[in-house]
Amino acid sequence: MNTITDLFRNALGKNRFLLPRQVIVQGGIEATIPGRIDGSVKGDVRTEGLLIIGQEGSVRGNVYATDLVAYGKIYGDIYISNKAVISNVAYVKGDVNALVLEVKEGAVIEGAIRKNVAARQAPETDKPEEAAAPVSEKEAPPPDEEVANWF
Repeated sequence: MNTITDLFRNALGKNRFLLPRQVIVQGGIEATIPGRIDGSVKGDVRTEGLLIIGQEGSVRGNVYATDLVAYGKIYGDIYISNKAVISNVAYVKGDVNALVLEVKEGAVIEGAIRKNVAARQAPETDKPEEAAAPVSEKEAPPPDEEVANWF
């Protein structure tokens, strides 16, 4: 089992990206390698493997990764297919979806927390939008249906 220290040690090895604190990205990041963000990103971040958001790092967009360790600020929804660690100095304004979630005392999360193994995909822009149909009583789940719970 990986600890936070093990994840951190592995984050900046070979085949990893680093966005320094002096860099601001206007647009999304898509990477097939793990990495660390100490700068600012205004757009979605998608990466395979571990993503670390440093204490001075910020993302204004959704975050998609296998694993996440957040020390900085995230203004958007988080979709993690394995483990997310939200540190005691992190701030998240958005929903957190992860298979395993560890929240340190002092962390701030302004959003829902869901145990979710499948990350949502961004909507495709080339398909026409379908009109949202109202949900009928037949389609709604029965009121006594149990809801999955972490606790």
